[in-house]
Order: sequence, then structure tokens, then C-alpha cells
Amino acid sequence: MTEYNGLASVAANPIATMISRLLPCFLSAILWLAAGGIGRATEAWLRVTWAEKSVVLSEAEWAKLPRTEVTSADPHTKTEHRYAGVAMREVLHLVQAPTDKDLRGAAQRLAVLVRGRDGYAVLFALAEFDPAFSARTILLADRIDGLPLPEKAAPLQVIAPGDRRGARWARMVTAIEIVSVPAGVGAGKP
Repeated sequence: MTEYNGLASVAANPIATMISRLLPCFLSAILWLAAGGIGRATEAWLRVTWAEKSVVLSEAEWAKLPRTEVTSADPHTKTEHRYAGVAMREVLHLVQAPTDKDLRGAAQRLAVLVRGRDGYAVLFALAEFDPAFSARTILLADRIDGLPLPEKAAPLQVIAPGDRRGARWARMVTAIEIVSVPAGVGAGKP
């Protein structure tokens, strides 16, 4: 062994060299696993945004929200299922979206853009989620018939009872954004 500034070199011993190179990686892996590692649900599971307000939920935070169930026929298969999850109105409440008496004037031009991780996106009028405007509950489901959603729909799926076509039953939902439709859009001559 040679010394460099008082430290012994391990270059002469290949096993010691290997251990000295792998030890930092091994210790890092232990610390990562101790902090939650593979099963950790701290990554963004759902992002909800409106103007300057943004809420990012982990799977564990999502599980703490008020739960509800809806029975509805899947518009694709025409098979009735029991869906469980969180009502969209509860999700939108996280960013203080206007409701009830505040949902008038310019707020009537607010829309909810729901995005899936596959790039698919659907649009709802904000009023569709308000019980003062609609009797139906639109759900952001994480379970179907008591089981987690299948991989092709997970982590979340929009369940829109009453929609005759399934186009807005977005799957793999990871982001929701409230957007404003500018006044005058669509106005003018046909």
C-alpha cells in the first residue's frame, strides 16, 4: 500500500478497491429504502390547478379525501359497475373553484380540462360539477366493483353518469386544470 497525504491506498488490494467503490452506493440504497424507497407514494399522483392555485396530491393524500360511490353503466361495454372514488366537486374544492352563488357571470365561462397520462384530454363546464346546476355526481374513480382500476385506466378515471357516449370517461387521469373560455369565443356570424 502507498500513502497519499497520510491515507493508505487500497489500489494494491482489488477486494478493498471494490468495497471502497461500492460502499457509497450501498449506503445510498439503504438510506433510500429507509426513506420509503420503492413503495413510496410521494410522487405527484394528481395535480389540480386553477389560476395561481395548484394542489399536488400523492396517492396517500388522495386516499384521505371524502369517498363516494356511483353505480353506472360503462358506455363502452354497456355493463353496469360500482365505481368508488372522490366526487369531482370535492377535487375542485381543493383549489377553491367557484360554486353555488359564486358560479355566475364570468365564472360561467370556466371549464375543467381533465388530462390523462396518455395525452387524452376532455373538457367539462365547471357548472356540471355543482349540485346547484346538476343532480348527477361526476366521479374521479380509483376503484371498480371493489377492486383497483385496471392498468389501462389507472390511476384515476372520470365516471360521468348520464353521458350517452364514453368520450368524456377519461382514463389514466393525472391532471385537472380549470381554464377560462374568453368572452366572445364563438360569437359572431355562423
